[in-house]
Amino acid sequence: MLSLRQSIRRRIRFPAVSCATPGNPSVHFGFGCHYYRPSLVATVDPTSGLHHEQFLGSRYFASSARPQTLEDRSNDNTRQQNEGLSIEEQYSRKTPLEHVLLRPGMYVGACERLPPNTCWVLSEPFPLPGVQPDNPGTTTGITNPTTTNDDGLRMVQKEYGTVPALIKLFDEILVNASDNRLRDPQNCTRLDITIDPGSSAAPHDDTGTVQTVRINPPKIQVYNNGKGIPIQIHKEENMYVPELIFGNLMSGSNFVESEKRLTGGKNGFGAKLTNIFSKSFTVETLDSQTQQRYTQTWYNNMTECGQPVIEHASDEGQEDYTCITFEPDIPRLTGNPHQHVIRPEDYHIMCRRVVDIAGCHDGLHVTLNGRDVAVTSFDQYSQLYRSDAAPPMCFEAVNPRWHVGVGLSETGSFESVSFVNGMSTHRGGTHVNAIANQIIKRIQDELDKKYDADLVAATSPSLIRRSLFLSVRSLIENPDFDSQMKEYLTSSPDKFGSSCLLSKQFLNTQLVKPLEDGGPGIIEEVVNVAKGRQQAQLLKEVGGKKTRRQLLSIPKLEDAHKAGSHDAGKDCTLILTEGDSAKALAVAGFEVVGRSHFGVFPLRGKFLNVRDAKLSQLTTNAEVKALVAILGLDFDKEYDTIEERAELRYGHVMLMTDQDTDGSHIKGLVINFFRYFWPKLLKPPVDRPTDASDKTFLSSFITPLLKATKKGKRKEVLPFYSMAEYDKWRNSLSESEFKTWNVKYFKGLGTSTASEAKEYFTAYKDHFRPFHWHSDSDGAMLDMVFDKSGAAERRDWINETYDPQSTVVVSPEAGNAVSYEDFVNKEMIHFSNADNVRSLPSVIDGLKPSQRKVLYAAFKRKLKNEIKVAQLSGYCAEHTAYHHGEASLQSTITGLAQDFVGSNNINLLQPSGQFGTRLTGGKDAASPRYIFTCLSEIARYLFPEEDDVLLRYLEDDGQMIEPQFYCPILPMLLVNGSQGIGTGWSTQIPSFDPADVLEYIRARLDGLDDLPAIRPYAKGFEGRIEPLSDGRGFATYGRAKKASASSILIDELPLKCWTSQYKRRLIKMRNRGEIGSFVENHTTTKVSFKVKMKPTKLERLMKNSGGLETAFKLKANLATTNMNAFDATGAIRKFESAEEIAECYFPAVERGRDRADT
Repeated sequence: MLSLRQSIRRRIRFPAVSCATPGNPSVHFGFGCHYYRPSLVATVDPTSGLHHEQFLGSRYFASSARPQTLEDRSNDNTRQQNEGLSIEEQYSRKTPLEHVLLRPGMYVGACERLPPNTCWVLSEPFPLPGVQPDNPGTTTGITNPTTTNDDGLRMVQKEYGTVPALIKLFDEILVNASDNRLRDPQNCTRLDITIDPGSSAAPHDDTGTVQTVRINPPKIQVYNNGKGIPIQIHKEENMYVPELIFGNLMSGSNFVESEKRLTGGKNGFGAKLTNIFSKSFTVETLDSQTQQRYTQTWYNNMTECGQPVIEHASDEGQEDYTCITFEPDIPRLTGNPHQHVIRPEDYHIMCRRVVDIAGCHDGLHVTLNGRDVAVTSFDQYSQLYRSDAAPPMCFEAVNPRWHVGVGLSETGSFESVSFVNGMSTHRGGTHVNAIANQIIKRIQDELDKKYDADLVAATSPSLIRRSLFLSVRSLIENPDFDSQMKEYLTSSPDKFGSSCLLSKQFLNTQLVKPLEDGGPGIIEEVVNVAKGRQQAQLLKEVGGKKTRRQLLSIPKLEDAHKAGSHDAGKDCTLILTEGDSAKALAVAGFEVVGRSHFGVFPLRGKFLNVRDAKLSQLTTNAEVKALVAILGLDFDKEYDTIEERAELRYGHVMLMTDQDTDGSHIKGLVINFFRYFWPKLLKPPVDRPTDASDKTFLSSFITPLLKATKKGKRKEVLPFYSMAEYDKWRNSLSESEFKTWNVKYFKGLGTSTASEAKEYFTAYKDHFRPFHWHSDSDGAMLDMVFDKSGAAERRDWINETYDPQSTVVVSPEAGNAVSYEDFVNKEMIHFSNADNVRSLPSVIDGLKPSQRKVLYAAFKRKLKNEIKVAQLSGYCAEHTAYHHGEASLQSTITGLAQDFVGSNNINLLQPSGQFGTRLTGGKDAASPRYIFTCLSEIARYLFPEEDDVLLRYLEDDGQMIEPQFYCPILPMLLVNGSQGIGTGWSTQIPSFDPADVLEYIRARLDGLDDLPAIRPYAKGFEGRIEPLSDGRGFATYGRAKKASASSILIDELPLKCWTSQYKRRLIKMRNRGEIGSFVENHTTTKVSFKVKMKPTKLERLMKNSGGLETAFKLKANLATTNMNAFDATGAIRKFESAEEIAECYFPAVERGRDRADT
């Protein structure tokens, strides 16, 4: 038996590398050498192929699969040191090959089976060589090259305990072969892999005794066509090139540092490692130019090298190829002398690696065990990792060296499938990070643009990263890895050798596309996760049980005596009222129903729409916090059972709001609160599916909106609970009959007297309206009305469903129950329509109803002398039957009088005092008590007094109020523009040049065909306004100029960009180091920022056309794609241009003039 050193030195023609490492006296390491104290005799057992170390004095064996640890060595050395061995006996030198076999971990990974770990493998592995599929004619996971993964090929995750060294050695040969595709793409078109795991059997004799072990050894073959290995003798090494590169460590073609390699090898190990850990290793290559075929085989871990066989390849047209066949040394690789075959889990990983290679090389025909691998592109390969239900991925071929796929992670953790020069980098690396960072930044930018600051603050880069699934195929020049395993790329991006920047088109369109539009849906998922975080924060800050003493400290709560009690809490009802006056009405009613089971809490104004609320709004909103505490709600519970609901302090909530449309809206907002956080509360408990109408959680208490009282001694009273109900009755009477009735409008619940409150509660069942869950359409309707994303659906809903006369009809037999769907379609819809009426302007006079009321009041009062804005609002409310708060009217009056840049081109009211400036967009206006106004001189020229008699005036409760619309001499909607947000509809109409508008109307009156253009305009604006190239609006530009070598002067901002707002932007730029300091010299009408910056940067910006405008964001768009207004018939209409608005205005006013003439 030859010693290992003798056997190796017969074949290796270069000396072992010797390098001493100073330091630890017990253990020393060096590349290619190993030092330790005990003398060592190394032998190769030709039967098992296992390498053993025998230490003199300790006499124990350790296979290479279980290398001694440093601790073992240190302890052993300490023992041996006491025996007084000589220096020669304590230290020895190892050759590189010896070192590889003794310490395989640093070269090929662990030579043992690791504990089970999650691995990606094929859902079904490829059949073994010669094995037919279960169903002839079909295969699972193996199809024709033209078919897709829909035919069965798919990756799944399984728990496998694999042998890293075995997989690595297979990978070395596989990647070597695929590298040839990069070297010779024209001729390397095929890659054929055969994996025979081997088999073993232990036959028994008649007595059952095991006789011998028959082993069919495992064998792996990798064939590729294309340029082969040169069949030439290397003059310096005096051996054939194939023998040099496959049979000698630290040899190969990767040592030319000036060469830009796009292959996997670097250190000269590669395929030699596979040879070293094989019982036999054969290389066969054919050179068609010399018509030679070269074959050579190594045996016993590369310790024995057979002579090369060179034959003449006489077949004409035979292609170049290289074929590697090896028998892996399974006992050595696994550390198990009884294992001789490749186990299924290792075979499965190998099959996956073959599919990896097919995905990394588009157009390369790959076969495994004689069957085609049905992957022809990287996009198709990436989809193998996705389930059928996964959102779609988006892909970009950045350039020939980079191909990227992005999708939504299905696990909630960051996932990546990545390759460098065909090698699987399943741990990722700098190439994956370079792509991920671009995507994360783009998503952050999109969130910053579309969502509130609270939500953005909850979306950290790590959260976004966890939502990503990335597939990256890259070709990196001279790649560096963190180990010989090559699982993690460490090359810095500036050494990649190519650009990996994703295109703007990909980042701005495909990446951020919503799921419903066929996009990956990443942003939606990030937002949902962020909202979940906010929910947790909400639970922490708003939730939690409160003691009764704490509850009693909640302002204005009148708690039921038995609320929260174990036996009676479920029967208690909390009345939520619209304001304090409504609370007083409920308290008056307690004289009838008592306080034991009834509590009351007033809501201030409109309840918060919790769906669109920021976290800071939820955690600071007094009503939300109070309601959660009063009811004892828990954000972690669903309340879908009777048992859970019994934990609530109140078993029922009753809504008591005004009967007008705003009252309906408040009801809807409270219902929405429960629908969003505790949707099961709107349904019957699951353990009591048949719902009793008087036991529902939510209900309402209705009171009359109007009362008609018969004149005379006989005081007959008719209550009306909606305007539709009242209008139907009113229209049924003649004028003389109607005069026999007195009608009283109940503006709010506070209008009712205490005696009327007692009447209501005495007839409690007549006023009680329980909400009833009828079907899933109830929830769908609530979501549609209150979800921010449902604007288009709301628009269709109003257009198709709205009936001014619709009203909720209840049946006493059904307990007067109202389904949520009926509530939305027949009650809430009136608010939604009214919301549009007061939010959108008329195309005829350009006014919204509140503006029209103010103008009517000013005309009626002949307001030529100044009065306080607060006084005018009171007069207006009195004479126009205004049913809302005067603060809203005061804001309207202030808006009509504003004249700063970006407000009105023609202000209809005259400002006297501080009505706001462009510093804050008018928000700096003084209190209505301190500022004065009157009609502007031009108002009556635009709205001629002689036209007043032609107008159609509205009526409210028998009182004539403002007209349906005015007919000014110019389309004021174009002169001053308008903006507003209703339900399902919004509008954004820029202001246009009054001179252009005037010329257009004159041309129409003169019957001209050649009509002038109407251009955007803002009084006092000194920047530029230019049409957008896509025709969808206009761009407005501020103004900046160079003031000195190191400063610029910004003296105009884009329209609607207010001075204080822009100052915040400059502060951010200063904090980021983009600019130095800046000085402000504004007036109320002029802008002046003097900004200091580095001269070199300023010079660079000045060289680029529009460089200053871009760097300082001095451009803003005025869109003309959302110009909506009511036409003369009262229908909402969308307009595409200013001219279209003028054309809608002109005939309506002309008809008015015709009426005047007649």
